[in-house]
Amino acid sequence: MQLILCYICCVKKENNTSFDNSLGPLLGRTMKLIEFKIDDLLNEHGIDLSKMQYLVLKTIDENSGISQNKLAFFSNRDKSSLTRMISTLKRKNYIEKHTCEEDKRRNKIKLTPEGQKVLESARPYFLQVAQCIEENISNDQKEVFIKILKQIQINISGEELA
Repeated sequence: MQLILCYICCVKKENNTSFDNSLGPLLGRTMKLIEFKIDDLLNEHGIDLSKMQYLVLKTIDENSGISQNKLAFFSNRDKSSLTRMISTLKRKNYIEKHTCEEDKRRNKIKLTPEGQKVLESARPYFLQVAQCIEENISNDQKEVFIKILKQIQINISGEELA
């Protein structure tokens, strides 16, 4: 929300760009549509996951035994919201949290067999949404769009993020 407010304040009036027809809101609305589509598919197929929970489980799967601090960095979540999500995923029996033997203040997180199962059951729906997004878009259009998104990342953060 803060980014949108900042964006509203920064849209230049002298080039006749209004906030409503600028890139920021269009990107935001598009991301919301994607999130709704993912949530609808997962709910429709009885998969008890949110998009963010899926991404966290996927990160844990790709980095088994990841520390909670590294997971917060990779998932771009603040520590308190990640702690709540970890509690939820643990309650659902999707992850296990173990105290690190070298440093008792750190936790290592691993998927449970149930977590692996729900991750695998959700994966096809994320692939389906990815295919839907790219439908009727040529490789040339995709390359241009990727370049534009990377430039937006550089414009905002000073560096390319993805």
